[in-house]
Amino acid sequence: MKKKIIFVLCFILVMQTGFAYAANYEAYRAYLKGVLAYKANAFDAARKDYEKVVALDPDALAARKELMHLYWRSGNQQKAFDAAEKIENLDGENPATTMLLANFYIGAEQPEKARKFWEKTLELEPDNEIAILCLAAYYDSDNKLEKSAEYWNEFLKNQPDSAAGYFQLGMIQEKLDMTQEALNSYDKVLELKPESLEVYLSKARIYENINNFPLAVSEYAKARDAFIKAKKELKGADNEIASYWLGVIYQKMGNIDKAAAEFEYLSSKQPDNVAVIARLGYYYSLLKQYAKAEKKLKIALSKDPLNYEISYLLGLNYIDWQKYDKAIKSFEKVVSLNPDFADAYYFMGNAMDKNGDFENAEKAFLQTLAISPEHTRAMNYLGYTYADKNIKLKEAEILLDKAVALEPQNGAYLDSLGWLYYRQEKYELAEKFIVTAANITRDAVIYEHLGDVYVELAKINDAWIAYALARDAGAQKSAKRKLELVQKKISPADFYNVNLFRAGSNYQKLFSLKTGYKMKISVKSYYSVKGYLPFNYVKGEGVSIGMPAKFFMGNATVYIKDGNATFDPKAAEDEIPQEFRGILDFASGIFSQGFFKQFENSAVDQSGKKITYASNGTEMMLDSETGLVEKITKDGIVIEPVKYKRFFNSMIPSLINVSSKQYKFKGSFEAGNIALSDKHVRDAANEE
Repeated sequence: MKKKIIFVLCFILVMQTGFAYAANYEAYRAYLKGVLAYKANAFDAARKDYEKVVALDPDALAARKELMHLYWRSGNQQKAFDAAEKIENLDGENPATTMLLANFYIGAEQPEKARKFWEKTLELEPDNEIAILCLAAYYDSDNKLEKSAEYWNEFLKNQPDSAAGYFQLGMIQEKLDMTQEALNSYDKVLELKPESLEVYLSKARIYENINNFPLAVSEYAKARDAFIKAKKELKGADNEIASYWLGVIYQKMGNIDKAAAEFEYLSSKQPDNVAVIARLGYYYSLLKQYAKAEKKLKIALSKDPLNYEISYLLGLNYIDWQKYDKAIKSFEKVVSLNPDFADAYYFMGNAMDKNGDFENAEKAFLQTLAISPEHTRAMNYLGYTYADKNIKLKEAEILLDKAVALEPQNGAYLDSLGWLYYRQEKYELAEKFIVTAANITRDAVIYEHLGDVYVELAKINDAWIAYALARDAGAQKSAKRKLELVQKKISPADFYNVNLFRAGSNYQKLFSLKTGYKMKISVKSYYSVKGYLPFNYVKGEGVSIGMPAKFFMGNATVYIKDGNATFDPKAAEDEIPQEFRGILDFASGIFSQGFFKQFENSAVDQSGKKITYASNGTEMMLDSETGLVEKITKDGIVIEPVKYKRFFNSMIPSLINVSSKQYKFKGSFEAGNIALSDKHVRDAANEE
């Protein structure tokens, strides 16, 4: 049936064959009667007339073609196949006839025979576009994607301006994991037909699948803009379709509130659309508006009570809402409707465990694995819980070894295996796995585990750093308590150095940054400037900062790496004021690898939670509570990051005050939106 649907296009496209008259007069009269009977829907009479034609004239091709279809229509399949065979014998070298036979065999659900006739058509007529298209579709449906791609490429040789052809080729290439080729095909579609909105979604999907999230977000943004524009021009059902896709795009971009708004509009237009209402409930759950989510999901469930997927979403909402009893009941309904739904058992176990019932949770996890033996989340949850409870450690090792083997780059699984080794007092092994986990996944629990391992290995300084990073990442009270305990065991000199490491790690975790700082500068009795500084950072390459127009007419950029500044154009270097140069030195300094290292074993002064380091004419003050820089003084310029914003796993200065008594200088720099740098995004694209 699937193939029949796929090739219905070919039925429509095939040109109808003209009638060939029978040789003798009686056959001709019978043929005309058959035509009139067929038009009058008297199919039995038409069949008899056509049978008379071929009895009088065995070479009457047109009559045999009509009989082939009439036999099939009446359920006499064998006679239809016999007629088709006779037609092939009579006119098998005619491309119009081979196309007719191909379509007959598709209708008869014999695609292999249809393929034979499309290929025969191409032998007779190599540029027959319909045959090429049908073969491309055939091989796609038969999952012979390389062959399908060959025919789409052949079609595009003859039709180089076919946006639809490039789109189909792109989808085939995507299935074949021919990432760059698919992207090239989609770009060709946009070149030929810029209004092809679905292409942006296809490109975004590719980037998402290859974990190139910056470029995925970029394509989703283009799709968003295109659908917003289209929505303004569309009405009725088309407008609702645009809202649907806008909602999906907003979800992909993480703008869940906007996704919910689009689906609120859709649900007002389609109050009985269960899928729309359920998705809206899902969005409210993501927004932590659990009561709203519950209401929408229950409405959807009332309209479709046997839809286990809605009950599943409701259960997830209850877990996030910490209403574990209700979550368990929802998942019990799910598995009663679909006993093979492994994830439902997994989350049921999750809810039971959080509800204090590990005995039944364990049964649910084991059932998950019985249904889906490679369900790594269930392996990890159960294995980690065994390890954390210090029970069934052999079973835990089997589960966690397998989970790590299946997903060796999963930081959570590596941490679980490391924690198991910790429980087994295999501390060196525990260190190996948890350090790897911490480098992959910067997570508070992983850092705390690492601190516990370092304590057992008597690596007290490392333990302090791990607990401090756990606290910075949002760990609970336990990490703070452990941090205070190990702090009592380290010397003052070591304490100052580990604080430096902690502060530096905040920036070392950052691999790319793009923002812009609103600038306000005044130099008493000289000038006052307001402006905007574009700021880009790429790890290993340094910082680029756009210079304010006040300092240089036209565009100018300063590039700073490892404390060295170069200007483009070079003439801009002579125009920049000395006080502004000091600001640029700061901007580059905290991102250079040697900035924090220069203060190791330097002169230190501590007052309460404030630690001030001095080295080579530079002073830096840290807050030992947060590990963040509070002040840097250099060459008479004082720079104070007074506010920070979180960006991925780093804290970025978002408001910086600058002053200098010597130059009677004051300034402030306030960051706008923070994102990945354009340079990083372009390089990621080139690597792919």
